Amino acid sequence: MNKDEKEIAEHVKVVREGHGANCSSIGSVIDTLFVAQVAAGAIFVAVAAALAKSETETETETETETETGTGTETDSETES
Repeated sequence: MNKDEKEIAEHVKVVREGHGANCSSIGSVIDTLFVAQVAAGAIFVAVAAALAKSETETETETETETETGTGTETDSETES
């Protein structure tokens, strides 16, 4: 060990391994919040995509009913 390594070793109490192991507790909180926001964003996008698909299918069904004449009109309404 050279002089610099000995000096550093005197001031370092512990070195932890792993993701974010040497960050402060506020760093861990921020890291956790970041991961939570990414997950929430992914869920939001999935729900929005599902709802958009559902609305598109409903609009397509309504257009198809109108084009084929299978809408909610009765025979008496179409005669008048």
